[in-house]
Amino acid sequence: MNATGNGSYFLDEVDRVTWVRHLVAMLDRMAWDCIAFCQMTTHVHAVFSVPDESLPIGLRDLNREYSCDFNLRHGRVGAFLRRRFGSRRIEGARDLLGVYSYVVLNPVAENLCLRPEEWRWSSYRTTLGMSDDFSFVDASCAIADAGGTPVALRAVVESAARARLQRPRPEPGSGRGLSS
Repeated sequence: MNATGNGSYFLDEVDRVTWVRHLVAMLDRMAWDCIAFCQMTTHVHAVFSVPDESLPIGLRDLNREYSCDFNLRHGRVGAFLRRRFGSRRIEGARDLLGVYSYVVLNPVAENLCLRPEEWRWSSYRTTLGMSDDFSFVDASCAIADAGGTPVALRAVVESAARARLQRPRPEPGSGRGLSS
C-alpha cells in the first residue's frame, strides 16, 4: 500500500495510530490474523492469515477508511493510494520465515534503524515480547516454524539480515537495482 506520487503514507504518529486502529477493526470484521506488519514512511508491509478469498475486500476497506481519515485530517482531496496492494500466497514454512524476515527488516534496509527491534512501527518488538503495543498480532505460526520460541524467530531474522549484508551490491550506474 503506497501513497500517490512520492507522498508519505504517514505524516506523524497520529496517522500511524489511526492506521493501526483501522487495521484492528478490519482484522476483527474479516476474522483474519495479522502475523506481522511494518509501517514505513511511504508504505506498509503486512503478513495476514486470511481463511477465505476476502483479502481484496478487507484491504479495500482498510485503505478507503484510512485514506478518508488522512485526507480529512490533512486537508487533501482525491486519490490517496498509488495503486492496488500487492499480494501472494505464502508457500510453506521456509517461505513464511523469508517473508516475515523481509517485512521486519525493511526499516533496517532503509537505514531507519540498525536492528529491526528498534523500529517502533513494526510488530516485531511485540512478537519478541519487548513491548505490548500491538497485542493483536499473532506470529505464533512464524514462531513455530522458526523452532518454537521468539528467540528462535529472532535468530532466523538475524540470519536473514546477515545474508542481506553479504549480497553483492550493483555497480554504480549499472542500472541494476538492489533486490530485497
